[in-house]
Amino acid sequence: MKLSRPGVLPEPVTVAALLLKVPPVEPTVTVAEVLELFTDNPKLVAIPIVADGLPRGIINRKTIIEGFARPYTRELLGRKPIASFMDVQPLVIDLLTDLDDLSHTIMESGMHYMHDGFIITKDGRYAGMGTGYDLMRTITERTQANLYSLAHFDALTGLPNRLLFLDRLNQTMAQAHRNERLVAVMLLDLDRFKAINDTLGHTMGDLLLKSVAERLAECVREDDTVARLGGDEFTVLLPEIRYIQDAAAVAQKILDALAQPFFLDGHEVFIGTSIGISLYPFDEELSALLRNADTAMYEAKQDGGNTYQFYTAEMSTASLRRLSLEGALRRALERGEFVLHYQPQIDLARDEIVGAEALVRWQHPDLGLLGPMEFIPLAEENGLIVPLGEWVLRTACAQNRAWQNAGLPPIRVTVNLSVRQFHQKNLADIVARILEQTGLDAQRLELEITESCLIQNTQTTVTLLTELNRLGVRISIDDFGTGYSSLAYLKRFPIDTLKIDRSFVCDIDTDPDDAAIVKAIIALAQSLEMHVIAEGVETRNQLDFLHTYQCNEIQGYLVSPPLPAGDFAALLAMDARGPVAIRPPADRRRPLGHGVGGQSETNRL
Repeated sequence: MKLSRPGVLPEPVTVAALLLKVPPVEPTVTVAEVLELFTDNPKLVAIPIVADGLPRGIINRKTIIEGFARPYTRELLGRKPIASFMDVQPLVIDLLTDLDDLSHTIMESGMHYMHDGFIITKDGRYAGMGTGYDLMRTITERTQANLYSLAHFDALTGLPNRLLFLDRLNQTMAQAHRNERLVAVMLLDLDRFKAINDTLGHTMGDLLLKSVAERLAECVREDDTVARLGGDEFTVLLPEIRYIQDAAAVAQKILDALAQPFFLDGHEVFIGTSIGISLYPFDEELSALLRNADTAMYEAKQDGGNTYQFYTAEMSTASLRRLSLEGALRRALERGEFVLHYQPQIDLARDEIVGAEALVRWQHPDLGLLGPMEFIPLAEENGLIVPLGEWVLRTACAQNRAWQNAGLPPIRVTVNLSVRQFHQKNLADIVARILEQTGLDAQRLELEITESCLIQNTQTTVTLLTELNRLGVRISIDDFGTGYSSLAYLKRFPIDTLKIDRSFVCDIDTDPDDAAIVKAIIALAQSLEMHVIAEGVETRNQLDFLHTYQCNEIQGYLVSPPLPAGDFAALLAMDARGPVAIRPPADRRRPLGHGVGGQSETNRL
């Protein structure tokens, strides 16, 4: 499939589009000879007068026909040279002049040249004639083509839009019904596009979408259709395929193509895509095809992304649950249904609790306690992530202050910030206000951000982090080493803590590569006088490794899962009387089921 916009002329339209090969005459040609030329060619409007290839003038039909219709005029003037009667100030336009410029010139002349026409030159020499009528026709056709394109094609990528896609899908379904063939509808949603768009900016996001469109077009046949529905959603229509495996092969080809890095104005960007596939005639209605492809796409995203799923009937139940959660989520904050659990962070040198990470849960009135994987992606989609994030920050600060007021040992509380939260223009003011209202010392608050937060608007980021640093708030980089790791930002930004991602910790006692990475991160943090904490610690061997290489702190199920505020307070009180016992693996319990919560969490606040 070629990327194009049918109906839109690919190059700027110039006067060359109006060129008519009208034979010129010399200035010495007689009036009678010119009259004969007009008589023999009724469609001829004007004749150019040219000498040595250079335009000298123009004579129009009206001047000759009306002037020589009077008695004896032909006999008296017929032998005179046409130069005596020509218009010596014709409109002369270069072949490469834009049509819009020509139109402007003609309108300024009072439309005089619309009837007489104009001479067209190339490199200053006569090339032909043009008429006002052809100009109007070309402009009209161009306008109609542009209107068609605006209605049927995506302005950014040049791909068909939703309207044209639906029209082609209708036609394809009818043809497949006659030929007894399959039709595959693929719905694609780019993985991590939102994070890239938020961090690198919308200009880079647009460049990425254009590049994605080009790669998608290269993955399909000439008769297939790739369309952009909006945002980062694309569709692929595969008409008249014989086997289901044909659709799977195209889907895998797309996954492989988009897995390759994109180079955008000096940035190397990696994305993936989640693909949902529905098939006609298994889904006989157009609306069902689109709905089921969307359902399958969401399942692919839930499976971790960068994969494809064919629709199955069982998916509809999960889709209904998601819709139900989305509706209830908007009311959950108002109804006070969110709660925070706290996972202790242990100082290895002092063997005591020095911090707690605040992790949000949803106490759903019907479904019980839900982990963040169930609702954080929905909150990011519908914009609730910002007010929810502010609620988490306020609640965690208030709770930490309440523990201090109750006489418990002072600790810091860590709160995760979403990318959208971090890029609020007034974030520093919001943090300062919450600290003042809750009475929490700024040194007892740590804000945890991802590496992707740091790569957009670098100067703005420096300013924001500096403001937070002046407040006394600590800054931690979450999941260090899994994103846009760069020594440059570690040096430039006021960062206090590096958090080693659980993906490196889980195999440090068996995988030499993971062990080397963890040792390198610890050494890097020490050399930059930063704190380092390892998350996801679940075994004694992991603990011993981290202790040996002088990791500052750990958190994980080996110590405790995330706990409700009351249970955490009891643990903190017990720790004040003596070190918290490290529980053996057999005693670990994972709340919430389905592996959601605590160290399994990938979406959290």
